[in-house]
Amino acid sequence: MDRRSVRSQLPGEELLISIKMILEELLESEKNMSVTKENIENKIGWFNNEVVRIKNSFQLWISELGHQITAQEVEITKTEEPSGTYKTKQFDFIMDGSVKISLIPYGIWIIGAKGRIDIHGPSGTEKLLFFATGGPGVSGEINVGRESENGIKKINQGYFDNVDEENWYWYDDSSYRKVAKFSKEIINSLLERLQ
Repeated sequence: MDRRSVRSQLPGEELLISIKMILEELLESEKNMSVTKENIENKIGWFNNEVVRIKNSFQLWISELGHQITAQEVEITKTEEPSGTYKTKQFDFIMDGSVKISLIPYGIWIIGAKGRIDIHGPSGTEKLLFFATGGPGVSGEINVGRESENGIKKINQGYFDNVDEENWYWYDDSSYRKVAKFSKEIINSLLERLQ
C-alpha cells in the first residue's frame, strides 16, 4: 500500500508522519477480499435486506409516534463499481395523508461505510450510513525516536466518538462529525429536518 508521508525536523529528533486515509483502508480491505460474482451477489443481497429492515423500522417507529403512514414500494436500478447494475427497492411513504418521505438506496460501495440510504423529505435529504464498529477514521505512525520502545507511536483516530457497534447511523451533516445510531429515539429529530 502506498503511504503519504511528511518529514519534519523537531528539536533533536526527526518526525515521520505516515497517514493512511480512509480510501486506502477501503481499497486494501477490498483488495484482500476476492471480488467474485458470489461475493458481489451476497453484498447486494445483504444491502437489499437492510433496505427492507430500515423501511420496516422507520414505518413502525413513525406509527408508534401516532402518525398515520403508508408505504409504496418502487423497484429501482443502481449501477456501481465493481458490482455493475443491480436492482433494489425505494420506499415512498405518505405520512398523515400529505407528507411524502422517500427511503432511497444510495449505494453499497461507499468510502468509509458499508452502505448508504438517503431519506428524502420536503425540506431536504438526510443520510443513513452503515458503519463497522469504530466507524471510519485515520490511522498512522509517528517516529518518536528514543521516547518509545521501538521508536514508533501508532495513532488510530476515529471520526466519530459514538460508533460503538456495527449498525446504521444518521449522519447529521449540519454539524461537524456528528452521527446518531438509527433508532426510535432519533425519529422525531429526523422528521423535523425532513418536513
